[in-house]
Parts: sequence; C-alpha cells; structure tokens
Amino acid sequence: MDVSHFLPTRRALLAGAAATTVGLALRPELARAAPAPRRAPGEDPVRLFSNENRYGPSEGAKRAIRESLHLSSRYATTDSVNVLKRLIAEQEGLTPEHVLLTAGSFEALTIIAAEYASGGGGVVCADLTFPVLANYAERVGGKVQRVPLDATLTHDLAAMEARVGAGTKLVSVCNPNNPTGTIVDPARLRAFCEAVSPRATVLVDEVYLNYLEPAPGQSMVDQVRTGRSVIIARSFSKIYGLAGMRVGYALAQPQVVQRLSELRMSLPNSTSIMAATASLQDKPFLARMRKLTAESREVTTRVLDELGMKYIAGHGNFLWIPLTRQQLDLPVRFAPHGFHLMTNPNVPISLDDSALRLTLGTVEEMRAFGTLLRSMLKT
Repeated sequence: MDVSHFLPTRRALLAGAAATTVGLALRPELARAAPAPRRAPGEDPVRLFSNENRYGPSEGAKRAIRESLHLSSRYATTDSVNVLKRLIAEQEGLTPEHVLLTAGSFEALTIIAAEYASGGGGVVCADLTFPVLANYAERVGGKVQRVPLDATLTHDLAAMEARVGAGTKLVSVCNPNNPTGTIVDPARLRAFCEAVSPRATVLVDEVYLNYLEPAPGQSMVDQVRTGRSVIIARSFSKIYGLAGMRVGYALAQPQVVQRLSELRMSLPNSTSIMAATASLQDKPFLARMRKLTAESREVTTRVLDELGMKYIAGHGNFLWIPLTRQQLDLPVRFAPHGFHLMTNPNVPISLDDSALRLTLGTVEEMRAFGTLLRSMLKT
C-alpha cells in the first residue's frame, strides 16, 4: 500500500530498564511459570500510548523481583552484572566485553549520541523515527541530517547512504522502526552496514526485534561479530515487560563499549538485574508474547478495516494510524472509558498532528477498544 500521503509530522509521535545474588540469577525455575490471570479491562487504566507490554513481565521475572527485594538496600554486585552480561553474550555469539548494560535503551541512545555527536559530529537518521538520539545529538552540538522515510514509511537506505560525508560520525537505523513499525529487508540492511560502517559507525536500534518471528540473519549482530563499526541497541522494556525496571544494553566492539561506559550516568539496579536475568532464560515467554501480540493486532485491524481507517500494521506491539480531522479527539473520547491514548488524555491532539501510534494491549483490551471505536465512529 502506498501511504506517502499519510506521512505524519515530526510531532506526531505520541508518547506517553555476591554469591547469593548469582545463585538467584541462575536458578532456571525463576524463568518458567504459567502466566497469572489478568484483571478485567476497566479495573486499571489501559495505557495504549507508550508501547509497554500490557501482559507484564514473565512469572519468572516477577518471582525474581520478589525474591531479590532484600537486595534493594544494596548496589548491584559485579557478579550479578557479569552473569547477565555473560548470558547476553552467549546468546549473541559475543564476549561479555562486547556488552554494555544501560538504564533502558534510552541511556544507550543518549550516550551514543554524546560519544559521536559532541563537538559537531554528523549524525544521519530517518524522519520519522524514535527522536531521542537525534534530539540529544543536537543538544550536544551534533549536526543531524534527517532523511524522510520512503513511500511505504520505511527507512530509505539509499538516500541515507548518500548523506554520509566526511563529517558523518554516526548513522542510525531503527529496525523495526518506531513509530511506523516498518522493517528493512535484512539483506539490504546488512549490505548497508557493510558499505557505510568503514566511513561512519552504524547504530541499529533493535528494541522491537523480538516481536518478529526469529529467523537467521534477522539481527545485525553478526556485523558486531565480524568486527565492523556497528552498534546494536536492545531493551528489556518492550516484549519482556520490564519498562519500569530500566534495563537495556548495547552490543559493540570492546573498545567502543569501554568508551561508552565512561559516559553512563546510572548504576545497575540489583532487582532489575535479577528480573532481566530471569527474563532472558524464558524462551517460551517470548513465543507466547509474539502470539498474543499478533492476535491483538488482528483483532484491532479487523475493526479498522471495517471502519475504513488506514493504518500501518507494522512489526512491533503498536499500529501507526493516520487520523482525519474528525478523529483528532479520539484520546479525549476514550479517556472516560479507561483507555489512555496519550500521556495527557484531557488535552485533545493538536490539529498539526496527523497520526496516532496505538500500543496493542491484551487481546481482551483490544476487543473492548474495538467495540468502543466502532460505537464512536459509527454514530
């Protein structure tokens, strides 16, 4: 579908990481358990604006949190941090020296911006994409070039490569892209990394990659394995359901990890480290979340199709929905029903915004959302 006439403005993104410790981290029973029952829609605010996992963390992660609460009075131990780094490295075919733990991917993006953009370093990124890196890069004196997405709201890699010049220090690709949810063909992205990385470091933000069914070569982590100047950003905030725990990480060459580590402004959190470690060991949880998210997407898009609303289904846990003028007050209309579509549901979306990034909630929540949407737009 050609959606070039639905291209949104940049403002359209609607936003709203000791021995006993190591023993707890390595206990596999913490990572596998049946999910707890959810409360019914309406019993708590249904936040559909910040791409949180409405199912919450795995039962193993929640158990790890409960069993590590006594560690809240302590700083995280080096041993517990190293356990998590080792697990990540083993899964990615890297060494722990390739892994940098951060306070969510947010901190990873800001320190990467500080490293490469400070003092006038050039940054090339897409427009529209997650704005944190580009905005922070500008704040530290970087020269940011934003390259429009193509007609399918996907990164235009050819146009981005054409912008790489002598002063370019960093090129950023968000894949799947936030907020459009579109993905770049892995072969094309790999060729892009191979062509650009000798001239500038390539950052590939893979925060939403786990929502895709696993396939060989899907991640660009192999570019790190082969020693290229590529950085991968990941997070436990999305599919793992640990947004409030603030755990993310970057994968890069050890010398880059060392430089970036010196820019961190946070310390690891004991309980968060335990939760992330348990989460990483629960493979069935990821598969279950992918299945449920796909069902939520299908439930929602069926109603959108029925109402004739355009959308980009995307590959994350959200939809990108262009709005007509008559639909701009949807967040205000949904708020009394307990559905929050923006950070402040009492304020209407301004007229210069043109689209809504709708987080996919649970299957039950999206069924209720669809019923409400149908009643609002058919009356």
